[in-house]
Amino acid sequence: MQTIEINSHKISRVSYQWHLLTVEMKTGERFIYRLLEASTFKDFVNSKDRDKFYKTHIEANKKFKRIQLFG
Repeated sequence: MQTIEINSHKISRVSYQWHLLTVEMKTGERFIYRLLEASTFKDFVNSKDRDKFYKTHIEANKKFKRIQLFG
């Protein structure tokens, strides 16, 4: 599992393992995305504006199944 701390306005931490991307927001919400392409995580980590990349390429992408975690 790869986990990175994110220095962004909305995202606190991101983990990736086996095509599952876990995004923890600074509000405490956590979401799991089932990704179709492993390169999405690498593209996310290397993007200049991670908040914008998350919003436009992950959150808005209907191909990625999103599950909200509670707890």
